[in-house]
Amino acid sequence: MLSSGRKRKLFQVMKLKTKIRLNIQPIIVVITIALACAAGPSAFAGKAQKWKEVPEAVRATILANGGKADGRVDKESEKIDGKVIYEAVGKDKDGNEVDLVVNEEGKLVMTKNDDAADRTQEQAAKAVKALKGVKFSHPRDINNPYLPMGTLKADTLEGKEGAKKIRIERIAKPDVRKTFKIGGQTVEALAVEDREYENGELAEVAMDYFAQSDDGTVYYLGEDVDEYKKGKLVGHSGSWMLGKDTQKPGIILPGHSKVGDKFKSEDVSKEIHEDDEVMSLSEKVKTPAGTYDNCIKVKEKLADGAVEYKYYASGVGVVREVPEGGDVLLTSHTVQ
Repeated sequence: MLSSGRKRKLFQVMKLKTKIRLNIQPIIVVITIALACAAGPSAFAGKAQKWKEVPEAVRATILANGGKADGRVDKESEKIDGKVIYEAVGKDKDGNEVDLVVNEEGKLVMTKNDDAADRTQEQAAKAVKALKGVKFSHPRDINNPYLPMGTLKADTLEGKEGAKKIRIERIAKPDVRKTFKIGGQTVEALAVEDREYENGELAEVAMDYFAQSDDGTVYYLGEDVDEYKKGKLVGHSGSWMLGKDTQKPGIILPGHSKVGDKFKSEDVSKEIHEDDEVMSLSEKVKTPAGTYDNCIKVKEKLADGAVEYKYYASGVGVVREVPEGGDVLLTSHTVQ
């Protein structure tokens, strides 16, 4: 849920960086094939391990190769060269997810790339597990105290990003209806349109789709993006939809935020993902629309590593956005 053109620019930069490359490494390929054959024709079938139960040398190798301390690690039933094998998800040099095969001594034996179908199935299985027990009885009635979009009519935010003057018009679109499948449930989303202007010129129109679960968590289900330049439609970079481009809905804000809460508002691809963390529950924010106490401050780490912040006020929603080199404040807030 980026604004001020940041998602558009980020997507364009990342797209350039991910043009097709020829990476010929015959020796590594031969070794990998040989090791795979030595492991036997059957696929690994492992048992999930608690992180603290994994040997220290194995944990170090996983972390050094893009893995996460809270990620799944499987202890495999097969051995390679007589040594116990562990498998976990990591990343290759281009940032793509791969399966790491590590022996008990911490040696990276091989990396495996799943095909697209396998990866989609794995992603869907993870999503089902993560959403187990989550219910959406009234998904459009978004009444999270810090993001009450169900009663929103329109917000306007204004400020600067670098040398550019920014204006964001955020308008609820209750007449727009779109359904998604989440954990076996049919969920109808609430649509909110963001119209973004840079130096007075329309730069982007994004239709965002949200739903709230019964515990008050606000989920992000996708966006349709139209990019403009000098009044003409020029692209759709950053568009994505749950069920089409990813099986994992994003989380915009937990139902009961606590300092240290971590979540992903987008988890779509290398170009479209964002890691968020609640940093504070007691921020004071002064804006042209008013002064707000006890705001939630959320840190957002974007796909290119840039860090931004959003501030959420009770009964209002987003009152301040702080991109790198900028500051955008709420200037008006109206409800239905």
